Amino acid sequence: MSRHLILCTNNQTLVEVVTAILDGTPRITVSDSGLQALATLDVVDADVLVLDLETPGLNPLLLTSAIRALAPSVPILAVSARAPEDGRTLAHKGISHLSLPADRSGWAQAMAAALERLGLSSQKARDDLPMSVGVR
Repeated sequence: MSRHLILCTNNQTLVEVVTAILDGTPRITVSDSGLQALATLDVVDADVLVLDLETPGLNPLLLTSAIRALAPSVPILAVSARAPEDGRTLAHKGISHLSLPADRSGWAQAMAAALERLGLSSQKARDDLPMSVGVR
């Protein structure tokens, strides 16, 4: 069975980081808005949705409620480089949250660890990441 991740972000660095970590497995579909992520969830049998809380034009609480209604079994990993308050509100809804480090050079290791907890990456993949992933 093929695995599938939906990545909702308009941040190219985050797309590059996740793509480098997963290296083609599972398949990744990038949605650059919350509405596009919902439309994708409607037609794709996704295993997980990674939601960038800083994607413009989306209210994370409304979007996560819509995602839960459409695909209640799909785990959501919300990511943000903002203050941890974002994560506390979502945690009350049972949604995992990852606060990305302010220094983008740490994004790859943080994302790899979070994806590993979801069963989508491995310690080996984390150890094999090039040091330049996520650095701009």
